[in-house]
Amino acid sequence: MRTLKALAVLLHYPTEELLEHAHEVEDMIGQDGRIGSATRRALADLLHRLGRADLLDVQAEYVGLFDRSRALSLHLFEHLHGESRDRGQAMVELSNIYREHGFHIAANELPDYLPMFLEFCSMLPEEEARDWLQQSAHLLQLLHGRLRQRESDYAMVFQALLELGEIEGADVGLEQQILDEQRDDTPEALDAVWAEEPVIFGPTEGCGGARTHTGQAVPVDTSQLRRSREGARP
Repeated sequence: MRTLKALAVLLHYPTEELLEHAHEVEDMIGQDGRIGSATRRALADLLHRLGRADLLDVQAEYVGLFDRSRALSLHLFEHLHGESRDRGQAMVELSNIYREHGFHIAANELPDYLPMFLEFCSMLPEEEARDWLQQSAHLLQLLHGRLRQRESDYAMVFQALLELGEIEGADVGLEQQILDEQRDDTPEALDAVWAEEPVIFGPTEGCGGARTHTGQAVPVDTSQLRRSREGARP
């Protein structure tokens, strides 16, 4: 699914190159009939907006959404394991799966980074790529619902992923969970996080390398993702 590569680009930290080539990303998405016409139009609108905006503004918006809020983290296993040791083992397993498929990542890349995961899926046959998306269904639904709750047009990227994976939208239970959640990106919530976390001097690392905006990996532990999805069923 080449379209997954385009959606991965949209979820990466915005660069000048993305803004310059937004029309190419739009063309790739627009030609995929597996995505509904309304979703394709909404993604075109998002790309037009990004293409017209100042790069620093776009980057600030991205950081405000995906970096300041753990609820919107693009590292999939953070939603499943937090910072526990289980996350490290899950990432090792996912890295091994990447390697078995000839998809290699740098030592400082984290395999559960969603854009990298989508790049991996884009290399696979359509049926296999769809299966990976379906195993990640609960997390995709969760991120889609949270972005919709915050009225972000990035939600349409996840709408496209749900459609490509032939995944239904969030059920009533998940929708209610999202509605009941306390925002973690408010000034008060951010102050609380800073107050609770220890001060660490020097570069920080997490399960396999420092976090960067470019080239991050997207790891998927099928058993963990499947259990997460099944656990969310009423």
